[in-house]
Amino acid sequence: MLRILLQKETTFTPRLLLVDLKGSVGHLTEQGNLYKAVEKSLPLHSDLWNSENIQVTTEPVVNKAPFIQNLEKGPADGEDAVVNFEDDVTVWADYLVPRFHPRTVNIVREYEHQSLDQPFNVFHYGHHLWKTEQFQEEFSNKIRAYAEECDFMQGFQVILDSTNGFSGLGSSCIQHLQDEYGKSILAFPVIDGKNFNKSLNDLFKVLNTALCYQSIGEHCSLFSPLCVGQNGWPQAGACRQFNHLTYNSELDYHTSSLLATALDTISLRYRQKEFSTSALSDLCADLNKLGRRAAATSLSLPFPMTAGQDLIDVLDDHEGPLWTSLTPSCDISMDKSMQSLVLRGIHHERLKRPPHEAKLQQRKAAYSCSSVHEMMTLYLACSCHATATHLTNLKAPLTIKEPYPNIFNNNIHQNGDLSPWPVGEEVKSVPVLAGLHSGPSLSHMFDSLHSQASRIKSISKLRGFKDSGLEQDELIECLDQLLTYKEAYEDHYE
Repeated sequence: MLRILLQKETTFTPRLLLVDLKGSVGHLTEQGNLYKAVEKSLPLHSDLWNSENIQVTTEPVVNKAPFIQNLEKGPADGEDAVVNFEDDVTVWADYLVPRFHPRTVNIVREYEHQSLDQPFNVFHYGHHLWKTEQFQEEFSNKIRAYAEECDFMQGFQVILDSTNGFSGLGSSCIQHLQDEYGKSILAFPVIDGKNFNKSLNDLFKVLNTALCYQSIGEHCSLFSPLCVGQNGWPQAGACRQFNHLTYNSELDYHTSSLLATALDTISLRYRQKEFSTSALSDLCADLNKLGRRAAATSLSLPFPMTAGQDLIDVLDDHEGPLWTSLTPSCDISMDKSMQSLVLRGIHHERLKRPPHEAKLQQRKAAYSCSSVHEMMTLYLACSCHATATHLTNLKAPLTIKEPYPNIFNNNIHQNGDLSPWPVGEEVKSVPVLAGLHSGPSLSHMFDSLHSQASRIKSISKLRGFKDSGLEQDELIECLDQLLTYKEAYEDHYE
């Protein structure tokens, strides 16, 4: 977002705060990369000390990935370096396009990325970290500054790791947001899609996730767990399958693109000016009724528009669910749900044929529909039993360009249309359907997590939790709360 200063200069109004560990942000610094950094140096000559006795220690310079170097050079500075994202990417900042404001990046000083001596792998480590001056003062003041700059603040989106110390830090932050601002909070706890060798760390991840869901379920308006693995716990499990994608679930570079596509699409409901009457609070209110605080995330990438076919034919020929679940241990049913769906990238011209060309289309009930929104609403009403749907429709598709990974199969045209044979075109844009769903399938998610967490009979066997202050009674309370969440999604009237 842009704003004009008193000096008539254009600058940026930041809306993001991120927290990460030392060594996990690559070339980024806490000053961000939006403005030129001002180098600070110690005065080596002074009457107060002998300059010969001063020892200056500097951190090693982190080399920038080729993609970042190309961005900084710009198109007018000669030929770009060849980028192989699968090999060049080591941290998320290696394929970062946005420029970060000096307020945005916050580095945790007490822990280091992938440290074996002092791992940040316990819920309560993050909970205690929130009580330090860095977060009680500095971080909280940044949140307040953002809030005061908003003309109309809808609420907060919080994305957090749920399997390590960030589960506790994120949960504490969400509680702070609820206490201080009272606005809607939509949270996305994320689980790594990679599978690791079985170890005691699996129980750490399960317990962190259970404590995370218990806490954010009490303090946020709605939360939706994310993972490209089918199970999530104790291991991620087999990766979710998309009919027209081939991706490597062991690469964060690939899996993060799926999660980002889903979040970017889902949030269009309350981010677009043309939908000014639809706010974040409306989305949360639609899905969190009757004590239901969790929702499942779905994605259809690309939405299966076949080349040469209209939407009326695509929907009539389609069999099975339109979407793939991105929520662990949760296969989203099309029945008995409350759901918010966003469809982007289907133009009115692809709706149906005009009457003189329609032929068999005129025999279909959907031919009377005059818009994409109307036809999609009719399809969902007919195919989703006892389900209430809020549908948002946008003409603009998802634009595909670097650094988006090349995960599309070779039978996809450059506009995202599907072909029955290889076409060998570079995909430029794709239609997408994504949504949030509140229904019976989430009962299985909580039941599965409860079953795994119940394997922990004594906290004393997990020293990190015991030493950080977790009591056995708190574990029992957490397990009971998971069952309470589970029961909120069960049908008792059948």
